[in-house]
Amino acid sequence: MKYIHAALATSALALLLSACGTPTMASKTVDTSKLTKVECSSLHFSDEFLAKYPDAPKACVEAREYNGKRYAKFNAKVYLNSADRTTVTLLSPKGESLQTFSFRPNPNSAVKVKGTTTKFKDLHEGEPISFWVSEDRMTASELPTSTEDSWSVLPPTQ
Repeated sequence: MKYIHAALATSALALLLSACGTPTMASKTVDTSKLTKVECSSLHFSDEFLAKYPDAPKACVEAREYNGKRYAKFNAKVYLNSADRTTVTLLSPKGESLQTFSFRPNPNSAVKVKGTTTKFKDLHEGEPISFWVSEDRMTASELPTSTEDSWSVLPPTQ
């Protein structure tokens, strides 16, 4: 009988671990086209976020809801890339430059470049990227995901 309980416990643990996966693996399964679409104008960024990134609302190219949170998708162009940060120029939906800021990603963090997932360390000046920002956080991510998969958003270096 104790072998049955041990086998059930082992199976339950294996199922739980496979369902959890790693944060990066979990984020790869999010199909944004299947998420509920919301209007960019319906997002409510914090006053702190808007003070630092006043052009963000007009740069939103689409917005989606994921796990009860609303996210804005943004496009940008790599301005500078270094070992500890990536500085980008935020683009309007028409492709006009709006403002610059930086990300401080983890060493293995990646972002979409022309639809392909690319690690930050491999980005080059001028490359277009896209990313998502929750309306209630000061972080960004490749897809609408939890904070484990996000990168700090910083003012650009002077």
